[in-house]
Amino acid sequence: MQTIGLRVSILATALLALAVSIPPMLAQEGRPPVGRVAYHFVARLLQSPTGTFFVIGYVNFLDGVSAPLFDVAHGVPGEKTALMTFRSDVFSATQISNGNVLVLNWHPAPAPVVKFYLNNSPNQDWNQPDSFSGGQLIGSFSARVGQIAIVLTGSTAVVTYSYDWMSTQNFSLGGKMVNLGRLSPGGGTISNYVSTVPVPTGRKDFPTALTSAGTSFVIGPGSKD
Repeated sequence: MQTIGLRVSILATALLALAVSIPPMLAQEGRPPVGRVAYHFVARLLQSPTGTFFVIGYVNFLDGVSAPLFDVAHGVPGEKTALMTFRSDVFSATQISNGNVLVLNWHPAPAPVVKFYLNNSPNQDWNQPDSFSGGQLIGSFSARVGQIAIVLTGSTAVVTYSYDWMSTQNFSLGGKMVNLGRLSPGGGTISNYVSTVPVPTGRKDFPTALTSAGTSFVIGPGSKD
């Protein structure tokens, strides 16, 4: 009986040690299916008089994550209370005209880089772009050649491009570990609807911005160029 008790004690100790050594489970487990929505976002495209651009925004839906993405204790959902934000590098684009459609293609090299941040004390302001790049860096991607198609007789444009993750880091959200790279391991494809009616930013270098909202879809590992 003493031998059996000793074995049980040793087994219990081993199981406890194993449990302690296992890292927290990620909120996303397994590979998501191709075509699945990875996240939704709200953004603004800031424009300069010289034809350069950059993007700021926030994530308002993250697949597999039920935790709130806004600090609603301090305000309504929106840019000021968003916990996950992003900002791109400044980039330029080549114009192509096709009747009443204007196309803007950004250059493939160097491709614009978009960085994501987690800010547990958010207070973003659309007219203060630096407020969207504060907090913990949780990921970055390289935006492959994209296209902005603008209907000159209308008020809507469409932005589409695919991206490759450059780096992602685990972060805690609602008590669970999350990693953006697990949302779409092979990268993603963005579809973004943009209003072509500019809004003022109060800045001299980038005086106007276009408001937008969009979605990132999962792509497979064999879908890269």
